[in-house]
Amino acid sequence: MNQVSRRRSGLHHAYVALVLVLGVAALVHSLHSLAVTPPPSAWIGLGLITVAAGAFTIKMPSLNAALSISETFLFITVLFFGPAPAVVVVALDGLTVSLLHRRRELRHAAFNLSEPALSMWVASAAFTSVSSVGPLWMGSHHSIGDVGVPALVLSGVYFLMNSGLNAIAVATESGGSPISIWRKLFLGVSMNYFGGGSIAVLVAVNMRSGELVSSLVAIAPLIVVSYFTFTTSMGRLEDENRHLADVNRLYLRMVETLALAVDAKDQLTHGHIRRVQAYALQLARRVGVTDSQVLQALEAAALLHDMGKLAIPEHVLNKPGKLTADEYERMKQHAPIGADMLAAVGFPYPVVPVVRHHHENWDGSGYPDGLQGDAIPIGARVLAVVDCYDALRSHRPYRRSVSPDEAIAIIRERRGSMYDPTVVDAFQAIQATIESEDVGERPPTVFDSFSLAAHNVDVLARTSSALPVELRVAATDALLRLYEQLSALDPAAGIDQTCDIVSRSLLRLAPAGLLVFYKRDDVADEVAAVYASGYMEAVVRDVRMRLGHGISGWVAANGHSVINADCALDLGHRIDGVEPQFRSVLSIPLGHPSGAVGVVTLYASQPQAFREEQRQAIDLIAGPVAEAFARALKVSADPIAAPAFALPPESRNGQTLSALLEQDHRTIDQPGRSLGVLCVENLGDARVGIHATAAVSRATRVADLIFRPNERSLVVLMPDCDAAAGQMVIERIAAALPPDVVPPPLESSPLRVAFACSPHDGESLRRLLDVAQRRLGGAPATPLVASLAAAAVAAPSAGGSS
Repeated sequence: MNQVSRRRSGLHHAYVALVLVLGVAALVHSLHSLAVTPPPSAWIGLGLITVAAGAFTIKMPSLNAALSISETFLFITVLFFGPAPAVVVVALDGLTVSLLHRRRELRHAAFNLSEPALSMWVASAAFTSVSSVGPLWMGSHHSIGDVGVPALVLSGVYFLMNSGLNAIAVATESGGSPISIWRKLFLGVSMNYFGGGSIAVLVAVNMRSGELVSSLVAIAPLIVVSYFTFTTSMGRLEDENRHLADVNRLYLRMVETLALAVDAKDQLTHGHIRRVQAYALQLARRVGVTDSQVLQALEAAALLHDMGKLAIPEHVLNKPGKLTADEYERMKQHAPIGADMLAAVGFPYPVVPVVRHHHENWDGSGYPDGLQGDAIPIGARVLAVVDCYDALRSHRPYRRSVSPDEAIAIIRERRGSMYDPTVVDAFQAIQATIESEDVGERPPTVFDSFSLAAHNVDVLARTSSALPVELRVAATDALLRLYEQLSALDPAAGIDQTCDIVSRSLLRLAPAGLLVFYKRDDVADEVAAVYASGYMEAVVRDVRMRLGHGISGWVAANGHSVINADCALDLGHRIDGVEPQFRSVLSIPLGHPSGAVGVVTLYASQPQAFREEQRQAIDLIAGPVAEAFARALKVSADPIAAPAFALPPESRNGQTLSALLEQDHRTIDQPGRSLGVLCVENLGDARVGIHATAAVSRATRVADLIFRPNERSLVVLMPDCDAAAGQMVIERIAAALPPDVVPPPLESSPLRVAFACSPHDGESLRRLLDVAQRRLGGAPATPLVASLAAAAVAAPSAGGSS
């Protein structure tokens, strides 16, 4: 329980105790009055009728309140027998109602006994002060005019006391406003009190001593008719409320479906809004939000807060790198755009402000309106924290997810600047609960179309496990062998010659029975097989499928790889009755600087034949494969065209950077692109080298090329990596080392780590290596960088001066 809840609970218990003391005092005073001046014993019979009538309450639909016919008998008791019997009877009535409704907790029972006694005691005192009429049992006769106005005061004061004390009790327990609660729960039942008072006046004025029973029999039909009329009306109202609740549930499901459609647009954040909704509602209640309007608004806004992303181009939304200033300004528009879209819906609760302001910062530095502090809606403040936390815990194309401890550390770091300190403290208290639960249900199966409507298709666009460094080095070796073979290829080589070479490299990484290259044809809006090698290659050479259809068509259209899908989605009836049949697919998109050129798809006869690390390894070399495929397509279309693809044949993982140095213009001289170079040298023993290798593998992306020239050195080429990203990688390497290995950059560390990137440190790979060497400091433990630089100087230039 947080501090706010504890304070509220203490206030509630103190209030109940006060009412109990005053109510018991009123009850004792009334019992004393009965002992001193006892009325006729008929009041006991009327009291029993009152208590019995209290059992026949009418529940008000959707409200924590009920109508009762017992007030009529209470007011008759006051008018005919005086205040003291009425106070005793109403106390017994309250206790009886509490027991009948199973509120057997001592706190509830005590309040239900003392509150009505106190209310009736105050109301009777008000009646006595404005009336010159004594108890009617004494035989005095008075007109309705003499009794009517005091009776009106009696009913009004009793209603205000009874409803007010209960509203304050609810408010101190729930944290709401007493006035708001009174208006919502009790104002509508006021006529029940005044109606009971009117009937009491008619009965008491016309009833003589000894005629109590006959008078009650006379009014019984009126009371019974009123009771059943109210019961029927409330039943109808309850049916209407139930229907409204059904409609509201349907409405919410429609909102959820729309939100899932928004979520599905960005496959990299799939499931994000579901988790954010669950976390936001938990956090709001933890902070102390009890207003149902605010909670309903947050429930819908959590689903729809990214609605405006429908208007953001996908190349900006899913860009796998840092956004430019213009792109960031465009991305920031999703909050006001989403709010404007939802404003037209006409929500009955404040959804729009939460959506509009969920990127406002506590210190006023957020967007779109620069709101500050409490001016930001509480729903937006809650949503901002859980939105950030789930984003940190999810994979992104430009980084891996962080651990729960790292995520909460980032949230705490932003406490008081970006986020409301109270909200951050409350979130930290529920973080463990959030991490331990499985949030939400699976989206409706209609969204399976985003994964080819195949239950065993795993679209791996948003998950990325750490790839073992040995496999990454092997993939780099395959890339270098591929460069060697392609560099020796005839410049006029077409599809068959090029794809033969590429196929051998791919099949070393992921063995398969059949490999097919599909060309993307945007004019015909389809992909077509242009090369096939392996079992049944003749059958698939003429396969064509529309973009977005089948496995290969979907991969070509969406740019995401697919692993272990059903081959029938690609090959259909062509493999019917053929044994062995193909049962697994690995399909990789082939992207090129000029655009997507096609897909390479591998088919295997074993189910679940491909592993994730095989997909990632092929992804590592997909770039040069796409370039070779694009060149071959161009040559096949125009045999006179000269290919712009060559690499010196000198290539092996420990000696190949000198060759890549002469091709660095292919990576760096592209507008908006950058290249980072990370060098790691081990001054310690072999055990330190093992830990360093594992740390580098965990800290870098699967798209980064790792070279291991010897057992003590690593060099990593990191496309699209700036200085800030390089520093983050170095920090992650240090954090990933075991406690007994002193991390860099401490002088006592056995590891030296340096980073350089373009364009800040130079415009060529040779220059970046030179800068990284100087930053290592001192004489290197191995001749790694020096030898690479020397090799680069000795190599003939193929890409111009550096």
